[in-house]
Amino acid sequence: MVAAAGHVHQRSGYTIVAEAILITAAGKRIGKCLAEMLAKQGYYIYLHYHTSQSETEETLKSIQAQGGNGALIPGDLGDYDQVEGLLNLCSHPDHPLRHVINNASQFINDSLLDFTEDSFASHQNVNLRAPLQLARALHGRIPDGEKGSVINIIDSKAFALNPDFHSYTLSKYALRGATETMAQALSPKVRVNGIAPGLTLISSTQSARNFDLASHLNFIGEPLDVADIAKTALLLLTSKSINGTTIPVDGGQKMINFTGDVVNVAKNILKKPE
Repeated sequence: MVAAAGHVHQRSGYTIVAEAILITAAGKRIGKCLAEMLAKQGYYIYLHYHTSQSETEETLKSIQAQGGNGALIPGDLGDYDQVEGLLNLCSHPDHPLRHVINNASQFINDSLLDFTEDSFASHQNVNLRAPLQLARALHGRIPDGEKGSVINIIDSKAFALNPDFHSYTLSKYALRGATETMAQALSPKVRVNGIAPGLTLISSTQSARNFDLASHLNFIGEPLDVADIAKTALLLLTSKSINGTTIPVDGGQKMINFTGDVVNVAKNILKKPE
């Protein structure tokens, strides 16, 4: 087990008290993997959810079964006032909150030709504004002389732009830029870094055939391992010299420069006669 930075040893038995991490959208998919793997490293996990309460409860049970612990944190990241108060819910006296992983994403397909005020705003609110608010709030609650960090889960698309998923893509591109400005503004108390995954897990609207093809469209020739995202997060949490950078975890997919989203590229390939 990698000891979380800043562990406190109590005099009675030298009990290790882990720092805490807030992970947004921690109940499913990448968030679930992050929560479970980082709990194994000794971190206390605040598992945020909005509509996925039952899945998040199951993730917490899984963490507790492996010897870790955490707490559920409800909240709508699209609501400015709720986000402002979210860190106040992360208040376990023995587990000081020192890290935030902005994992939650609004992900709805639109284009430049059909985006609406609501679709654009909802992506910006969840994918950009909420991470900014949470980073600011974390900075405000860490005592002077102590350190913390923020990890933004971005997208490999932010390195290789295409017009598909227009509002989503723009919000992630902005979050990649904000990762650098946040690192400057919150220094030296809070480091800010990003992880940009490629296509990692099948989506609810994607066929198995499409995923099988799309997940191989990279330079390693095989699907990405979601565990590598959690391993990268641990590296960023524990490496104090890394700040203001975004690490692609995409098998080199960003270098292919597709003219559309990889799922749509696969869809077009599958339509072609053999």
